[in-house]
This record gives sequence, structure tokens and C-alpha cells, in this order.
Amino acid sequence: MKTSAIIGAIACMAFAGPTVAQSSVTASPPRPDYVAVMQALDKDGKKVDPIVTIVHHDGMFLSETLRGGRASIGFGPDETKPVLRWSRQADGEITYLELLLRDRKPDATKTETPQPLQEVSTIAGEHCTWLQTASKPPAPGTFIAREQNCATKDGIVIETRLLTPNDVPLYHTRLARLDRRPVTPAEIYPPSEILTPEFWLKPIRSDNTDPSQPDFDITLESIGGSTMRLLRHYPWYYREQRDRGGSVSIRIWNKREDQGISYRQAGGYRRLTAGRPADDGSPPLKFDEATGKTSLGRSETILGETCEWFDLMPGVQDAGNSQCLTGDGLPLKLDISGMNLAFPYTATSFRRRPVALSEMRLPAEAFSLEEWGLPTLQ
Repeated sequence: MKTSAIIGAIACMAFAGPTVAQSSVTASPPRPDYVAVMQALDKDGKKVDPIVTIVHHDGMFLSETLRGGRASIGFGPDETKPVLRWSRQADGEITYLELLLRDRKPDATKTETPQPLQEVSTIAGEHCTWLQTASKPPAPGTFIAREQNCATKDGIVIETRLLTPNDVPLYHTRLARLDRRPVTPAEIYPPSEILTPEFWLKPIRSDNTDPSQPDFDITLESIGGSTMRLLRHYPWYYREQRDRGGSVSIRIWNKREDQGISYRQAGGYRRLTAGRPADDGSPPLKFDEATGKTSLGRSETILGETCEWFDLMPGVQDAGNSQCLTGDGLPLKLDISGMNLAFPYTATSFRRRPVALSEMRLPAEAFSLEEWGLPTLQ
């Protein structure tokens, strides 16, 4: 595993905490309902942030990672993705949500099941046996971190270790408290209000109008047959892209706030992210790709309307977003690039007309837990 891959693994485990380990343990015998509190440890075994609380009920997990007053919460089945995640500030305000579903290919570096180790431990009065996720020989110039979990007889993971080849812990958690007790669905299910677009798109300010930014409805097409629809009801923007292969990408955002929803579906991959402004210092979720506005010194006439070319991502090396804008901000031609690919779009129709926020819609299934492979709320 290359360094970047290890960093990604650490980030994943740090968010989901022992839930990652819980999912790697076989489901026989069935695990009981329980609540486990796990403490992160540094390489010397000293307590550090975060504290992770795992709640299990009927094959579903909720993990809450508490760091500096902010909680990162994950919800999903014990062995399969998708995963629903959301973040909650210390004051209870929820400011981030992600739903992720994708085809899972077997990890070429791992075996199908954890392998038992000749090691047992007693942690917080609980006896457990260590298992290790066996790794295949890495490619030259890389190394693979070993994941080890200590599980009780009824399948509850009570200690996790992610180790380098020389046994230095990259991530380490240990049980602080375990309570085997009946868990109700209400204890693990997400708040119903965060599974609606209205929660994320509720206007924050009462008056955002700007006469210099008229509403518009624009349809654009690329040479390859992809289509894009753009709507504006300032400060709200809507962008819908569809290609011939059936993939769909929709983004709704508020240009004056760090607020919006992004949805993408392509084959077996589906992802939805939503965010609202956070006031606890956490980095915002960026929906607007523009980082500036620099004139490129040229203009065109498209559908009888004159527009001027601007670079909306000046100074960005690996991506680009150039647009030909009318005087009142209608983009009649776009040249979006990234990953060594270019995506030019040209307007085929446009109208300046009143646009209602209700026209900026996601697919009906976007917030349906059932569509994401998760049980519906009870």
C-alpha cells in the first residue's frame, strides 16, 4: 500500500472507528445488540481523540466518533456498503451528510476472511481472540498495513490495530465500556429530517435578491451528445448533466453560502452529499467550483447573444472552468476540464424567465434509504 493509500485507510478508520473492524468479523454466531465505547490510543498506548461509540441492532451499526465537540456519525450494515454519514456540531446542528453506494470489487490485497492469530487478550473484563486480515505480497516499492481485531466469542470487536510492517500502530482503539442490552431502532436510525432536500436547501437569509443577476434557464450540449441544464434564481443555482451512457450529475447550491446538495449516479456508483454552513471552524463543503474570475480577453456571439470568456478557476493546475458569460452572467459556452479530459458545452437554447426554487429538483429516489440498500426509517 502506498503512502497515500495508507493515509486514506487511516482517515476511513478514524471516521468509522471500530465499525470498520466490526464489519470484518464473520457473522456466526449472530452478534447481540450492544453499545460499545472505544477509546483511541497513540503509539505509546496513551488515550487520545477520538472516542467512538458503536451501537448495534439487528445487523445494523451506528458509530459516533467524537472529536473536539464535533460528532461524525456513520450508519449502515455490518458487512456491506452503502454507508450513510452525517456530522453534528457541539450545539446539535447537523451540517453535513453523505450517502454512498458503489459496486464493491474484491480487494486484491486481502483475503476474503480474517485469519486467527495465536493470541488472546482480556480487555475491560472481556475475553477476546485476535484475528488479522491477511495481505498478499505487495508490489515493489510499496507496503501493506496489517489490520488486526480482537473479537469476543459473540463477535464483538473490542480492540483494533492497524500496523505497519514493523508493528508501529497507525490506528489503535480499545474498549472502554461494553453494554450488552436490547437496542431499539430509534437509537440507531438517523434523524428523519436530514433525509429531505428541504432540510439542506432551506434559505438561510430572508432577502438574497440581486437585480443584476436575472433568473435563467439554459440548455447546453457537448460534441459527444451529453446535455447540461442550468437554472438560476439568485443566489440559487442548478446544474444537471446527463451523458449517453446514462450517468446523471445534479448539483443545487447557494452561491452566497456554503450550502447545497450534490448527487451523482453512474452505473453501480451513486453518491449524494449535502451541506450547510458550519460555525464551529470545520471546513465547509464547496459546491461552487469557481475560485475567481479572470477575463481571457475574447468574446463570441452565441444564439445572437454576445458573451465574454472568463477563467473561473485561475491558477488551478489540474482542473479548469472557463465560461463565456453575457453581461448579466448567463453562461452560453463552457469549457470544463480535469483529469486530462475536456468537456466543452455550447448553449442550444436559453431564456431569461422567472425560476422557482421548486424547479431545482433531485430524482425522487435520492433520499430514499431503500434505494441505497438501507432499511427504511421506523
